[in-house]
Amino acid sequence: MMKVRHMKSSNFLRTTALATFLLLSTLPLKAQLFLEERVIFAIDTVPQVSQVLQLGKSYRMDCSGTYSFWTTLQGDSIGLVDAAYYRDIPPGEFGFPGLATSGTNGFLVDRNPIAPRIVPSGTSPTYTYTLPYTGQGRGAELFIEDHPPFSIDRHSDNSGAIRVRIYNVSPEIVVDSSAIDFGEVELGDRRDTVIVFENEGYGPLVINDFLIGGTDAAEFSYTGADRYTLQPGERDSVVVSFHPGSVFPKSGFLMFNTNDYDSPVVTIPLLGIGVTTLEAGCMSTLTAPSQRYSLIPVTLFANREGSRTTSYAFDLMYDRRLFIPDRIETAGTLSAGWQVDMTVVQPGHLRITATGGDTLRGTGTLFNLRIFGVWSEPPVSPLDIENLVFNAGNPRSRIVDGQVEIDSLCNQYLKSVHAIGTPQISSNTPNPFNPSTSIAWSLPSAQHVRLSVHDAMGREVALLVSGMQSQGEHTSTFHARDLPSGSYFVRMTTASATRIHRMLLLR
Repeated sequence: MMKVRHMKSSNFLRTTALATFLLLSTLPLKAQLFLEERVIFAIDTVPQVSQVLQLGKSYRMDCSGTYSFWTTLQGDSIGLVDAAYYRDIPPGEFGFPGLATSGTNGFLVDRNPIAPRIVPSGTSPTYTYTLPYTGQGRGAELFIEDHPPFSIDRHSDNSGAIRVRIYNVSPEIVVDSSAIDFGEVELGDRRDTVIVFENEGYGPLVINDFLIGGTDAAEFSYTGADRYTLQPGERDSVVVSFHPGSVFPKSGFLMFNTNDYDSPVVTIPLLGIGVTTLEAGCMSTLTAPSQRYSLIPVTLFANREGSRTTSYAFDLMYDRRLFIPDRIETAGTLSAGWQVDMTVVQPGHLRITATGGDTLRGTGTLFNLRIFGVWSEPPVSPLDIENLVFNAGNPRSRIVDGQVEIDSLCNQYLKSVHAIGTPQISSNTPNPFNPSTSIAWSLPSAQHVRLSVHDAMGREVALLVSGMQSQGEHTSTFHARDLPSGSYFVRMTTASATRIHRMLLLR
């Protein structure tokens, strides 16, 4: 347990009598630390000096007992404590009534009368008073000077003593954390920790004015009361939370005030790192023609607001027999305006690096790889992603490996011939999409068409077309609205054929 205030009070005052100290220190004392007892006897003009009291600490002096220092004409006597309380020395033999205690007369602390500081106010038949005192970092004088002017009587009747007991009644705060490191927290999540504070002192501890501050103050918070008052030995706590809104290290602090002289302001540093995971790679349903140039999309499947991605890099492994990489194209993609470079490490291995001034927002095509397809057996090439890194590792990465099928010229010809006499769904753009996409389809002749969209479970989620449609090219738009991310299928049904095309919705 780290003590914010690490210097504890101790019995640093020397005692007047060791036996007296040992006796009193064994008494059950609550909410205060007994330091010393002083006995001041009724002797004419006897100064008494106590030891140094710690600067700024709170002390309580309990004063009790009485002795006669003035005999009145009526034969009465009055105790010194009474004299201090009433502040006026009563009339006496050859004395003057109404003479007030002063810096040279009466029961004094640091040459000041105790009467204005006595607690509680009013008379007390037990002759016991409490004198609050704040240490000044020097000796606190406790003494009596009793020499009223024009007094012929030298007070031979003085008797008794004043007993002064000194207690430390200062609060002492102890906090169980000097700093809090929340570690890594996923965007959208929160992590809580409890800060416990305890009063190990001898007077009431007041804690208030809690404040979260610092560079990233908005990403930290605390839950607790506005003010705490703890008696000696009591403890309480507040909950501090870290809920990052973006990636990268975050810093702040929790600050509060106390009435502990050693720790009037407590500041606890707060640290944490916002993290998230992005998913990128290639789709597994890509097709490219042979003997032509075509575009292979590299897709950002999952992204999150606050990812703050301004760079990425990865290796793309492919079958060098099936296509030849030409260049990177970013127009109309998430990397538009970025510097995206492609390096052929060796045939079958590309190194892609990219940097940009703007952060990647949303999901979709990261960029397009322009290739020249070469048909070969088998006609399917892997599109394997390796060493994918965003920024310098934050966000983290999740890889999606895909593949591309290269169509032979013969296969392309057969498809074209087949398409002449049957209804066709050509494509949808964009794909992946969010939140809408355009679907291209065609009819060899006028006929009844039903065009519907289904989720991965086969449930119909939208009906786009239902009725007679004319011959030729058509386009329909699918609005995903509140549908979740995932695969969807557009189904075109006519009297002569049924066509199904897969689409990908990425939120």
